[in-house]
Amino acid sequence: MAIAQKMAMSLLERQTGSKGLPLASFAIEVDLNLDGLPEIFAYRYAPDCDGVNCGNFLFVLEGDSYQEVLGGIPGARLMPQDKIALSPFKRSGFFDIQSDKMTIGWDGTHYVDAATFPASSLNGTAFVSACQENKLSQQSLKGETEQVSAACQCQINRFQTLGFTQADLDAYTASMVGQDFEYPKGDKENAWLTLTRNAQDIATGCDVASGKSQWPPAYFNHGDQPQQKLDFNGFLDACPTQDFILTNHKIGSPDRALGLCGCLAREIPTYGVSQEGLDLLAQYYRDEISDSDLEAQDADLLTAHDKASEACLSQFPAK
Repeated sequence: MAIAQKMAMSLLERQTGSKGLPLASFAIEVDLNLDGLPEIFAYRYAPDCDGVNCGNFLFVLEGDSYQEVLGGIPGARLMPQDKIALSPFKRSGFFDIQSDKMTIGWDGTHYVDAATFPASSLNGTAFVSACQENKLSQQSLKGETEQVSAACQCQINRFQTLGFTQADLDAYTASMVGQDFEYPKGDKENAWLTLTRNAQDIATGCDVASGKSQWPPAYFNHGDQPQQKLDFNGFLDACPTQDFILTNHKIGSPDRALGLCGCLAREIPTYGVSQEGLDLLAQYYRDEISDSDLEAQDADLLTAHDKASEACLSQFPAK
């Protein structure tokens, strides 16, 4: 939360034109697409909030910059925090977000009111039959006919919610049973991969919704030490402005540098770096000490830093 709050302060200042975070404000990290690099959810308090420059904000790193992705949804800024929850289901790779009054879903670039998405009406007889046969053949599900039926019906319902076409459903069903199915090639391959990924996400979401499973966390090469409660402010002030961070071929913009530095702040302590080491790295980023000065004070610090950097960069999203 300390890292999220520090990152949110600069993002909110740009978004609202107001510096600092008033009392009762907060920020948290939440990984909405399970890529290992969380998004920033922030609440900015103001008395009698008008829902414009206060309330709920969600910042997602898209391309070169953090985009605020709730602003276009009427009422989203004012949703009570205790009424907001992540859905067990994904849409276009991101979790739906539920409140007591609406569900919002990812349209590829922003969250929008899910009621605005087109749904479809499908004949799911062939899919349900294939789905049930597939599941009942699994050793762990033998004899669980009722639960299997409910899971397959859940999938059909979600296919319709996401607006799958009958042709998409029929093609996916054919791939399940292996009859008269030819794997798409060429221009159609990417569309097929997207279709199957969405279908697999639907299946996982239905298992999560029924309590049979959990979404697997993103793989991340963490260090073997526990996270520590440190003061990250100095580090997060210095890190994004350092040339070797900003000009890295995977970074190249101030917001992407901020995202990487947030990741470094999370990961460096898992490689055994203490507050003293974090403060030394902040001095190093400010060009106040050299490599040799830093190594003289902590011989293992640059090694830990480089391991954390490698872990973060390996997971960092493409531009």
